[in-house]
Amino acid sequence: MATDYSNTLLPVIVSGDAATYPLAREFYEAYRLTSVCIVPQPIKIVEYSKFIDIVNTPDMKFETVRQAVLTLAANNPGKTLLLIANSDGMTENVARMAETADAPANLVCASAPLDIMLRACDKVEFARMCTEFGLDTPRTEAIELAGNAPIAPTEIPFPVVAKPASSAEYAYLQFKGFQKVYFFEEQAQLDELWRGLRAAGFEGTFLVQELIEGDDTCIDSITMYMNREGTATLLGSAQVLLEDHTPALYGNPVTMITRPMPELWEKVEKMLASVGWRGFANFDLKRDPKTGRALFMDFNPRIGANSYYNAAAGVNPMQVLVEDVIERTSIVRAVRRAIIHSRCPVSLARHYITDETLLAEFDAVVAQGQVYNPVRCPEESLRTRAVGFAMEKNYIRKFRKYYPEPTGQPF
Repeated sequence: MATDYSNTLLPVIVSGDAATYPLAREFYEAYRLTSVCIVPQPIKIVEYSKFIDIVNTPDMKFETVRQAVLTLAANNPGKTLLLIANSDGMTENVARMAETADAPANLVCASAPLDIMLRACDKVEFARMCTEFGLDTPRTEAIELAGNAPIAPTEIPFPVVAKPASSAEYAYLQFKGFQKVYFFEEQAQLDELWRGLRAAGFEGTFLVQELIEGDDTCIDSITMYMNREGTATLLGSAQVLLEDHTPALYGNPVTMITRPMPELWEKVEKMLASVGWRGFANFDLKRDPKTGRALFMDFNPRIGANSYYNAAAGVNPMQVLVEDVIERTSIVRAVRRAIIHSRCPVSLARHYITDETLLAEFDAVVAQGQVYNPVRCPEESLRTRAVGFAMEKNYIRKFRKYYPEPTGQPF
């Protein structure tokens, strides 16, 4: 039986978006706890949830959020506040709060040390770390956009992928119509992107990478938690079956099937331990269908929007977190049971699986009733469940518009 933390522990989540709700659900399912979300305006399922309270703020600036956290800590002196975020920028702010001189004594921040986070989140540095520990990465060029110096044509053969080196410093541009990731067939398209980014005032680094062939089912996800002793106590992984193809959200997994990846777990754990990483980490990989190589594409300094695939498969990430930072225990938990984690209707996901062997596996897991949508919680109120149902069905419209038929390619 789980420890009763109702009078001693208060989960505080910075944000109120679709990546927030699964964390609150995990806290509730593990310990029956109500979480507090700090956000100006949450999405409806967060607003209506029976296990989420809202602290509305005028904005999400660091000082605004910090003051809200200080007030919560002062108003709950008998409780430990466990602060967590699930977006790159907010996760960085949580790490900063942990290191401020006036951090409350009853505040615990779920994040890596800030200096380590900033290093590992730089995609150029991440590629170097992967090489050091025997993990493959795609051929990459780093393009510095500061200043007005001409940018030389890429030496990587087309088609190519272009994406920001730091998601946190680029996030504001996604609200101005810039995409999360680009696929380009010719140099003129790259040149146009560079002009647009400079005109918008972006002075960071962009990456140009070789395009790895294969559809969404060639993508894998690894989720880990590194405890205070530098040991991985959450080992999770899944194969992506379908990704979001909306331009602003491209690459976010929509449907996944869990499967263990012990060889990759071991290598990733060694890499994270070597840099002193603590807390959650999430990795995106792509298997090259031509060579079979697993190439590491991205590192996220957080658990990721699809954290619930771990919980659905029997390893609740928030339980792993509490065991480490509150109970000070070191229990290793690995995801080994096959489940399907899907934000869209099963019938929609099935439409995009073209490999017969994978489709047979998918159908078998569905037949066993092992399908979970993180926003479809049976313990919620009717109104909240209705919102979750509408969010699921909305994917039908989105895929009809942006990706109506499988292409066999990543775009």
